[in-house]
Amino acid sequence: MAEPILLQPVDYVVTTLMLLFPLGIGVYFAVKDSKNATRDEYLLGGRRMSMLPVALSMFVTFISAIALVGAPSDIYYYSVMTITPFIGFSLSYIVGIYTMIPLIYPLHLTSLYEYLLLRFESDVVRISAVCLGMLQTLSYMGIALLTPALSLQAAAGIPLWMSVAIVGAIGTLYTALGGIKSVVWADAFQCLVMFGGLMAVIVKGSLTVGGGNAVFEAAMAGGRIRFSEIDPDPRTRFSWWSITIGGMFVWFANIFNQSMIQRVSAMKTMREAKISFLLNVPILLSFAAMLAACGIVLYAYFHFLRCDPFEAGLITSRNQLTPYFVLHVLRDLPGMSGLYMATLFSAALSTVSSGINALAAITVEDFFKRPLARISENTATLITKLIVCFYGVCSVGLAYGANSVKGPLTQIGLSIFGACGGPTCGVFFLGALIPWANKYGAFTGGVLGLGLNVWMAIGNQIYGRKIKSLEPPPTDLCHGNLTTTYNDTFTYITTSAMDLSERFPLSSTSPGIPSEKDPYAFGFFLYDISFEWYGLTGCVVSFGVGLIVSLCSRKAVQSKPNPKLIFPFARRLWSLPEPVHTAADEFNSEAVKNMNLSKKKLQEFNNRQFSFVISDAEQDKEVTSLLNTENHNK
Repeated sequence: MAEPILLQPVDYVVTTLMLLFPLGIGVYFAVKDSKNATRDEYLLGGRRMSMLPVALSMFVTFISAIALVGAPSDIYYYSVMTITPFIGFSLSYIVGIYTMIPLIYPLHLTSLYEYLLLRFESDVVRISAVCLGMLQTLSYMGIALLTPALSLQAAAGIPLWMSVAIVGAIGTLYTALGGIKSVVWADAFQCLVMFGGLMAVIVKGSLTVGGGNAVFEAAMAGGRIRFSEIDPDPRTRFSWWSITIGGMFVWFANIFNQSMIQRVSAMKTMREAKISFLLNVPILLSFAAMLAACGIVLYAYFHFLRCDPFEAGLITSRNQLTPYFVLHVLRDLPGMSGLYMATLFSAALSTVSSGINALAAITVEDFFKRPLARISENTATLITKLIVCFYGVCSVGLAYGANSVKGPLTQIGLSIFGACGGPTCGVFFLGALIPWANKYGAFTGGVLGLGLNVWMAIGNQIYGRKIKSLEPPPTDLCHGNLTTTYNDTFTYITTSAMDLSERFPLSSTSPGIPSEKDPYAFGFFLYDISFEWYGLTGCVVSFGVGLIVSLCSRKAVQSKPNPKLIFPFARRLWSLPEPVHTAADEFNSEAVKNMNLSKKKLQEFNNRQFSFVISDAEQDKEVTSLLNTENHNK
């Protein structure tokens, strides 16, 4: 086992300041909004938040420490093909501009699952989807919180309980204090920290190895720079088919997610919501490029060092490789190791804070909305804050429980998204695409889609064929290099790229192809399917089964959905009438234009608007009364 890096006092100072800044943001908004303590303000920022910080918050909400720790390690073992799913992730935002935003934004929802109640008029469908969404969020939060703790425990000797407790407590505290505003602005700050930390690692690592050319030559010789995998076999872990199609459907689980819906609904206009989605495309691709650069620098470092830490027994898990590398590279720069620690903690904080805020919104809107409607708004907001604290404690407990999970971090994270999110997306697409889809089809399709995905995911974890990695660097100089001083470590960086390729021949197995001689292989096709396809399989099964069951039960459900609950392009496809511009829409529009005058009335209406499934006529009657009262006051 490697000796932990001895962090300097300045490293702890840097980390502490980076952790206290989000807490300060939470205190600021708690004081600023103390006189306007409403659930709409707390959960949605009064629906008037700025576009750029919300766009950055969308990005970091789902880009956790799992990516920072796992992605460079995956490149080290499997090549840069492992980072290309970000292309599919980016495509999902473009699709979301034409599907999710024009459907959800005009409905003025707080909880994503209110849509399912409005569309299918079924509490069973809604609550089933709520439970599945909460399971997905809680599971991912546990892994995201555990990731930096395990890594820093191994590389820097920081106790596991300390990392988990500190990050969990700070994330819970500033989320409970300031609500969605503190989460969004803290996310924007943490996004800058993440990019800055990655840039420092890439620059310092490249200079240590001998410059960009040396890094590129080593990565080419080791087969780490490879983009030619086009095998359509779904058992291939990363190919251009799974990257574009599979990756897009995996990320749909984030597009149709409570955290995303809150951010979309929190913005002033639909145009700003669409622009924020577009901004996420270059942000995601830039981040992917930086992760790729970090991964090949990591490989070049240990290649020139002639020491694979995992094979040499210096680390106990491949998931510890990235922090082990970073803390060694930055150890001669006071404060830089602290910056990397802050980067990991920031990535975990963004996921945890967004997750517990989303879970609180779901709980308040989908479980407690009717009871809370009978009490004052200040009391209801206080209860919401207590619910945030409850989920914060749960996230810490789940992080300890997730300690027993084995496997690559990126695979675990994306498997959770795909397995749970795919069926949920199928149900949403069913309701928003097919006017005659009904609650029976939605429930049956969702259950079968989830069952298939869980079956495949568990079978893959236990019986699936293991993926063979590329040839690792040798370990013959590990002991000598780890005992030399820093200045002597790279005295032998004189080997040419040709010498490297001759000394370390490439694996004959393409990266991502299962090993044919795996003794644990069960031989069942579904157990070997790449996790990149879970989102697509769950969505297709859920949608397809739901379509068939809805066809068979059309006579049992005669009601027709409101056109505003169907995708705009699908309305034209099915020749549905465009939604009528109601008094409710007019009221919300006027209230936004005259926020200081109508904000109280808008809040009163929004708090009641979707408490029950009511018709547009009933909404019009209530809103007309509110408008008459407003005009009389004027």
